[in-house]
Amino acid sequence: MKIKKVKRKTITVSLLLFFSMSLFALNQEEVASSGFSTLNWIILIVFLLGTTVIGELVKNKDKGLDAFFKGGQNLPWWAVSLSLIATKTSVATFIAVPAFVFSLNGDLTYLQMTIGFALGNILFVYVLLKEYYDENIYSPYDFIQKRLGIKISQLSRTFFMVGATMSQGVRLLGTALVLSVITGQSTLVCILIIAAFAVVWSYIGGITTVVWTDAIQFMIFIFGACFALFYAVGDIPGGFGEMMVIADEKAKLVLLDLSLDPHKTYTLWVGVLGCTFFEFGSNAVDQVVTQRALCCKNLKEARKAVAFSVIGVATTWIMAFVGIGLVAYYDINPLSELLSNSIAQEPDRIFPYYVVNELPNGISGLIIAAMFAAGISTLDSALTALSQTSVMGIGTLVFPKLKTMDENKVVKISKMAIIIWGVILAVLAYGFSYFQDGGLLALGFKVPGYAYGALIGIAFLALMRKGKFIGVLSGAFIAILVIAWMHYEGISFFWWFPVGAVVVMAVTLLHWNIAGKNKKLNLQKGDA
Repeated sequence: MKIKKVKRKTITVSLLLFFSMSLFALNQEEVASSGFSTLNWIILIVFLLGTTVIGELVKNKDKGLDAFFKGGQNLPWWAVSLSLIATKTSVATFIAVPAFVFSLNGDLTYLQMTIGFALGNILFVYVLLKEYYDENIYSPYDFIQKRLGIKISQLSRTFFMVGATMSQGVRLLGTALVLSVITGQSTLVCILIIAAFAVVWSYIGGITTVVWTDAIQFMIFIFGACFALFYAVGDIPGGFGEMMVIADEKAKLVLLDLSLDPHKTYTLWVGVLGCTFFEFGSNAVDQVVTQRALCCKNLKEARKAVAFSVIGVATTWIMAFVGIGLVAYYDINPLSELLSNSIAQEPDRIFPYYVVNELPNGISGLIIAAMFAAGISTLDSALTALSQTSVMGIGTLVFPKLKTMDENKVVKISKMAIIIWGVILAVLAYGFSYFQDGGLLALGFKVPGYAYGALIGIAFLALMRKGKFIGVLSGAFIAILVIAWMHYEGISFFWWFPVGAVVVMAVTLLHWNIAGKNKKLNLQKGDA
């Protein structure tokens, strides 16, 4: 038995090594033109293979669904917290935040969103987390099912799967763009490479492997972010002071925007209200994130994990100032006209370009590995969440035999689901490569906006134990129409989340009250 396991591990690592070395052996002229050296390739390959081996070593040795999807509820809070940060810190933070600051009209106003990111975590800790642990559930949709019934829970699962696949498709695309800059290969090839590693890491050991590899990857990308900031400042004659002078001359240091214009994306009010709902939704109704919070030993540990994850906003601040550094550096060392026009069309490529072409060998490899860590940690989290929701949620209703089937067989089916979802996300990512209007940062927030606003509303209704399927369905349909109108009018996508939630709740509660009154009248008529 042990020999078989060793053989399986050896084959897995060998295949990945072959896969990585095949990537390394791609068109050498294209690789050379990118400035990505042999040393950088070694660092990147060691990172990918090393993380894979660690994932195999730390996986939960117990069998069954609880071990695969909840880690046996035996994971330390600090590891869960680091995994939460890694999951939320997608590659968009690494490439889209500096790109936004560097862009023609960019500044530091995006940092106002971090207020809502912190408040959303606190709201989740004190509103829904206790309820989830009291109910002993696998996902927020199980909570909704217990409170509001199967039909509404299935509707919520559908919203999650639509929203998650779209948002994760964008994040996969973001990581692929980084690899594309490095290798000169097509976006499609890069998407397939990243998706393959994410699938393997998820497949190896479920949520336990994902949490521990995420914790390791967090250390890598926070280290990489600090290195990036250090070198961005160090490459500017005059250092930090000169960087800030140049940024101020270009109006890049604007931090607060008190405008009440709903069309403006990054204002203080959007940060306090819109982003709070967005972050609360990410924690409370997005299984990609919620799944981690349910892996702790008890409620107290889970609250510590979620609360401590607020420090993840520091990464956003670091990368925003990296963007300031890029503004100053390329003001002193202007890009060629050809490159400048290319970056203007695809601003998300500016930081990867800087890393590969301006930083010393080894350092650039480390930072690219950090980007991979951010990108893949989000993607492997999504794969386990989508697998759990599709198999344990929808699957058990469509195929009732799953409920009585041996748990080891269900785990095997869940692993197959991980592969299928990996293919779906890869296809979506390739499709999104043709629709990057406004950059990855905007696209990453827009695509789940139609679904997650309704999901937040349903979660609040479950908390109140009020809502019937017709009312919720009608509310969700109206919410989608309202959000579509807001999209058409150009209203900031962060407002979609609270508005969608309020519309669903208002329509559902109105229906609840009308249905209740009609029932009361019918009973009175019957008595008469």
